[in-house]
Amino acid sequence: MTLSRRDAIRRIGGTGLAVVTGSVLALSLESPALAAQSNWRWCHLCEGLWFNGHTFKGACAGNGGGSHHSDGSGNYSLLFAADAGTGQTNWRYCHLCEGLWFNGHMFKGACPGNGNLSHHSDGSGDYKIESASVGGGQSNWRYCHLCEGMWFNGHAFKGACPGNGGGSHQSDESGNYQLRQV
Repeated sequence: MTLSRRDAIRRIGGTGLAVVTGSVLALSLESPALAAQSNWRWCHLCEGLWFNGHTFKGACAGNGGGSHHSDGSGNYSLLFAADAGTGQTNWRYCHLCEGLWFNGHMFKGACPGNGNLSHHSDGSGDYKIESASVGGGQSNWRYCHLCEGMWFNGHAFKGACPGNGGGSHQSDESGNYQLRQV
């Protein structure tokens, strides 16, 4: 059996050893590494969570389909479904609006980057969002059943929802989620 370099490093790494430029380095693993993804931001125009890791800054319902804004936002980190810990999986990234949305229903949301039609999960990982009861993060993040998106409910302004004609997001079917900042 022939292993690729990546598979060999993964197998060695799982035993507590790693190959670094031809040398063997012993490691003590106290807990599993998390493959969390940072560079997620809050947009003050729509109150939504979006990925800021691309040149394209998404399509924002609070900006008439123009770009999201990261002014005043922290740098949030999301866990992948396979990472240790508890949380709700089936959250996806939409490459059309750069937003985070829930893919656990037949309805695929309302995307401001797709004429308020469905979000797309092409190229997305499966993200895990923690309940606020876990602690250790910023709570008051909600799911909106009108657009399927993740939004911040900590302000009097309830955002601009593409599934509500730009009106407020709705939190009546949502739990209280938390996000961790980097």
